[in-house]
Amino acid sequence: MSHDSDFRDLPLKPSYYTSEHQIGKDFYTPVLGQAVIYDRVSGYFSSKALASYAQGVKGLIRNGGRMRLIVSEELSEEDVLLIRQGYALREQTVDALLGRLDERLDDQEMMDYCNLAHLIASGVVDIRIGFKSSGLFHSKFGLVEDMSGNVIYFTGSNNETSAAIQNNFESFDITTTWLSSSFDVEKIHRARREFDLLWADRMREENIYVKQIEELIIKKILTYDKGTIILDKEMLREDAMILTIDDGRFVIHDNVQPGKLKANELTIVTKLKPYYSGEGYPHFRKDLTYVEIRKVIELFEKLGRRRDFEVVVTRALEEHLERQTYLIEERSNYATLLKTQDDRIEDKYARFASIVDRELHRELRDKQMRSAFYMAEMHRAANFSVPGAGKTSMVYGTFAYLSAPEVDRVDKVIMIGPKNTFLAWKDEYAENFGAKRELRLLNIHDADDPIRQLRLGGDSFDLILVNYESLGRFEGVLGDVIDGRTMLVFDEVHKIKGMASKRAQVAKRLSTLTPYKYVLTGTPIPNTYEDVYNFLNILYGEDYKSFFNFKPSELKNPSATRVEEINAKLLPFFWRTTKHELQVPPAEPDIQYHVEADESEQAIIDLVHRKYMGNPFSMYIRLLQASTCPELLLRALDFQEMYGEEEASGLLFVGQEDTPPVTLDRSEVELLRRVPTTQKFRAGVELVSDLHDEGKTAVVWCMFVHTIDAFRTELLARGIKVEAIYGSTPLEERERIIKTFQAGDLDVIVTNPHTLAESVSLHHVCHDAVYLEYSFNLTHMLQSRDRIHRLGLPQGQYTRYHYMMMQGQPEGHGMVDEKIYDRLKLKEQRMIDAIENGELRPDPTVDYDEIVSLFD
Repeated sequence: MSHDSDFRDLPLKPSYYTSEHQIGKDFYTPVLGQAVIYDRVSGYFSSKALASYAQGVKGLIRNGGRMRLIVSEELSEEDVLLIRQGYALREQTVDALLGRLDERLDDQEMMDYCNLAHLIASGVVDIRIGFKSSGLFHSKFGLVEDMSGNVIYFTGSNNETSAAIQNNFESFDITTTWLSSSFDVEKIHRARREFDLLWADRMREENIYVKQIEELIIKKILTYDKGTIILDKEMLREDAMILTIDDGRFVIHDNVQPGKLKANELTIVTKLKPYYSGEGYPHFRKDLTYVEIRKVIELFEKLGRRRDFEVVVTRALEEHLERQTYLIEERSNYATLLKTQDDRIEDKYARFASIVDRELHRELRDKQMRSAFYMAEMHRAANFSVPGAGKTSMVYGTFAYLSAPEVDRVDKVIMIGPKNTFLAWKDEYAENFGAKRELRLLNIHDADDPIRQLRLGGDSFDLILVNYESLGRFEGVLGDVIDGRTMLVFDEVHKIKGMASKRAQVAKRLSTLTPYKYVLTGTPIPNTYEDVYNFLNILYGEDYKSFFNFKPSELKNPSATRVEEINAKLLPFFWRTTKHELQVPPAEPDIQYHVEADESEQAIIDLVHRKYMGNPFSMYIRLLQASTCPELLLRALDFQEMYGEEEASGLLFVGQEDTPPVTLDRSEVELLRRVPTTQKFRAGVELVSDLHDEGKTAVVWCMFVHTIDAFRTELLARGIKVEAIYGSTPLEERERIIKTFQAGDLDVIVTNPHTLAESVSLHHVCHDAVYLEYSFNLTHMLQSRDRIHRLGLPQGQYTRYHYMMMQGQPEGHGMVDEKIYDRLKLKEQRMIDAIENGELRPDPTVDYDEIVSLFD
């Protein structure tokens, strides 16, 4: 049972009628799926009636719940008198009840009836019969309780007659403890008292007698116990081998007549052996791919023809195979046609583009339209277009087509990504669809009781936004909402780290629920080729092993030959668009500002070299701090502040944890306090002030929160309208600041890359970025640059990047700013070369060897 949800999250209706509802699917199954107690009083005894009472009870079992059922039976005055005097039922009464257990049932009813028999045999369900001389002793009612103590009371009109049961007619109203007034809650309390009195046979004054069910009757019911809960009605087939799927695992049910299968059957002993778990036949491995399942089916079908028994593939298994079968080899070849714009697919592309043009308000560029077409045709694909190329618009182009009336394959987008991408997804929906579609949005951070909203109306939203940190908590309800008509998008998929992490496992499980799934990132391999493992498993699941089959050890440090093979296999399955292809006007050459340290600043530089000589990583960070705000050297190192929580968790280098703490004497502390900010810092303030005087806005990029706050304070003192954004800034406040800046009501934003470098568009109002502090992290550098250099800039519009650099004095120790910058430009060129060659190459966020080389 899911502990993060209860009855309050269910989309309940006030009344249910078989003429309007699928009552089993709409009421019994979801309600009993959350229940632990189910008490029911019903008005007719027969096998068909018992089958109807068993609807949805599989959920009750999963929760460890219990059911008590009282079924009423009308007897003559004489028979009731005999019961009151303690006599057993007359033989003819028992025979009549036994006769009603011989009704003809359809397959679904038989499955429910057999399940009820199994539950009685297992002690989960207890049945008693209530006798009265005339009339039913109650209309019909039920009480269902969940683990949180919420109660649903349902009661119907007196319609449980033979005719009503035979025609599958049912109707009832519901009352709940959490939606009712005190007046209505009293109905629930009264029903509870009445049921308990009936069960205890304490309503004899009303001439009602409740007895344990006769042994003959219970024995006949139990003949239908199949020894297990039946998942599919096909499992009732006799002389058949039933192949089905249970909770994602391939299972078989052997109903073959005894003697037809031999203990040493070659197929079972040898041919099926590779597919068994350690327990052997009939237990199969959990990780069977759809290709392997099809092979197992083929082997069983051959065996069935040879031994003269039927092999039944249940509808549940067929649907599982339909969802999983991707024909990845064929898709790989088709992707080549899509990417080369082969003449054979151009008619299909023309139809696609025509529909998208009609559905969207925004006109997509040709490369964006091609990307959207590629994703729609591939069904599952990666988009690795560079930041600023409009990946979100490409996805909305795909959605526009798949949700268009004449296509009608999907009805919603569920986007899973970092919180700081939410604003872009909301704004871009409006930009892309305009007045043609009104956004129906569920943001789980803004929503009141989001689990309830998802359960009540998951299909009523166009866009559902979920952040990675919440994925585990929402897995249960997302599993109910995601279906074959869902476009599932993982934005900034490189945030799913760790092959065995909980986030990765949840993402993989959810991705199996829809054929339409996409992963987006501008930096697909931020560290090593291991980064491809998660997104390939999210997209291709069972096909990973049969087609890609890169072992984790091979991905960690692949040989040159293996790198070529990895890229060759990956190439068909991702789309990459560059800003050059979209004709974004190029940025101007970077402007560098070299500021030489004064005497006090040089003394601090020398102090850092002296104190941290044995620890290159700490020296690297301390020199970055000394270049702007030397007071930071008096504080402990905070990797999370520099790199963000997720990146910081992986920053532990060999020997670093064994480095002894650095101590400073009084004179060294006084030196650091004497220089709260440096000439480089002040030169940055002057540069931004000059830009402001020229009527220009700016984004200032730093690494440390203290620097951000200090820089903001300096600008405020000069009358400049400035705001700061960093990790602890609440999401609502971030969005307010960004909107204010985009509206032209703010002059400067001071921020850091791991907070604002992703999915924020500032290019319409800002064309200057100032880099006060920066690290070796190429991903952060490129993403931050792309905030002001994106698709949508008019031709002729300049984009300028200003880099502040401190230099040591010629006779003293040096600084690292210029070396870091040069290394970043080298890595950027390497990445550009890889893009042009259609390759993916890793660029580690932090490379220890790079840091060591700073001080060689």
